[in-house]
Amino acid sequence: MKNVNVKAVVEPFFLNQHLCPNPPASFTEFVRETTDKGVKFVSSVDALDHFVKPTLCLIAGRTADNPSLFTKCVEKGATCIFLEKPGAPSVKELKQMESLAYGNSVRVYIGYNKNVTPYVKKALEFSKSVASGAQVVFQHNNSYKENELPECFERNAEGMLKNMAIHELALLVTFFGVTVDTIKEFKVLKGTTKLTLTGPSSGKSFTDFKEVAFEVTTTKGKSVTVRADRCGGNVSFASVQDAKGKEMMKFEFPDVDEQKKVDELTKADPEMMPYFFVQSDDYDELKTRVVNSCLEDKQAEGVATIKIAIEALKLAEYGTEKLMM
Repeated sequence: MKNVNVKAVVEPFFLNQHLCPNPPASFTEFVRETTDKGVKFVSSVDALDHFVKPTLCLIAGRTADNPSLFTKCVEKGATCIFLEKPGAPSVKELKQMESLAYGNSVRVYIGYNKNVTPYVKKALEFSKSVASGAQVVFQHNNSYKENELPECFERNAEGMLKNMAIHELALLVTFFGVTVDTIKEFKVLKGTTKLTLTGPSSGKSFTDFKEVAFEVTTTKGKSVTVRADRCGGNVSFASVQDAKGKEMMKFEFPDVDEQKKVDELTKADPEMMPYFFVQSDDYDELKTRVVNSCLEDKQAEGVATIKIAIEALKLAEYGTEKLMM
């Protein structure tokens, strides 16, 4: 990005000799090449100098670590923060982070890429153009194999609704006015699958979902359905259905041409989860909007704020409780 200077990278695992005595050669080479360009590599935010110029911090830690990382970035003088979803493990922590940011005049955005992804925009526009009673169904798929779910459950211990399906919940808040306070009915649909698996690293049991399916109806009569499947493949979609549930139009992502590109990239780098390639253009768009917002000192269009993130996280906690019943 031509209008950004990267000043530092904080990597608490690979740069910690106690946790990772032998970092992979690819990372070591990356550090060497990037250090030569003037980028500082450290294992902790504490090792950074106080920020003098306007500084954007991109925080992509594990959810449980994000509140602490967020606080340290604010204390170092961050003027803008791009925070990976869902931002924090709980609503309480996210509200505390919001207060801290507000008190220090820090603008905060959350990395909900589906807020800007083309297939969602097309589905929303089409649904508005058809007769009343049309409903949107969001299907979010990932391509984990069944035998990879124990590690997935352990690594994403905050749960499926706070991790994977949180993107759709952010869409519900942003575009459908869904909040915990506006829900009239939360209907659990057929296809919800709950599992208890043993984490390979900790040996602890984790109860979470392989699949979820639910329909939300608001007090204003708006209905929207969310489905998510960790083992559903690479293609997600938004389906617009009429009042009787008949599909009128389906918008897929990636589409045929995009899938060819993803297949080529996956073949070249088989250790990478395919959804990273699927979502990369969306994240580039998000980051471009956030950077421009910081430079122009104005709100980034269509990018989720921490207020939206709080409402989405409330929905995740509410929905998880309903689905666990």
